[in-house]
Amino acid sequence: MVLGIVGIVLLALGIIVIIQALIAVFKKRTDAKGFLISLLIFLITVGFGVAFTAIAMFVYTFARFSHEEKIGYVFAEEHGDTIAMTFFNVKEDKSHFFKLTGDQWMIEGYILRWKTGLRWLGAESYYCITRFEGRDVEGSGSGAVCSNIYQIANETGFWRYMLKNCEKIPFVDAAYGIAAFQYPSPDPYDLYVNDTGFIIKKK
Repeated sequence: MVLGIVGIVLLALGIIVIIQALIAVFKKRTDAKGFLISLLIFLITVGFGVAFTAIAMFVYTFARFSHEEKIGYVFAEEHGDTIAMTFFNVKEDKSHFFKLTGDQWMIEGYILRWKTGLRWLGAESYYCITRFEGRDVEGSGSGAVCSNIYQIANETGFWRYMLKNCEKIPFVDAAYGIAAFQYPSPDPYDLYVNDTGFIIKKK
């Protein structure tokens, strides 16, 4: 932000310098040498202004498209064949306590992504956490098997409509289901969401 402001100020100063120099030449208040000095100052000032502005734009763009929003945290403790789960939803300021069976726990939901221009301007992706599932991976023998479910939110008609018709809606880039899974651990997990889906990070 500061780099962008500096860049804009330098560009403005450069324009003021060259305008004053042109006025001075037109009114014959300066000679060719004075104008060349003003032109050199203009080029240097504008060059630095463009460089600072470009760097600021790059930093802002990188920050926007690498942004991660914290949505909660999870405690997942293994007790024999069950996983004791605690999920705190930051957005709703609400805790959930439940048990799953299996080797892994999984969070599922939906995400709606806006078009690139809107995301660059700061529009956050709209998401919904729907449920947690237990996954029996190590004992299944033929791929992962979902063993049970804890429902966080209902599967509404809004999301069914968005998944089937999002390409018809202006400013919407995509809508789809998302999921992420992990093994239980003595350490808590932080949950984040970005433009692609859920992110699970061990504290």
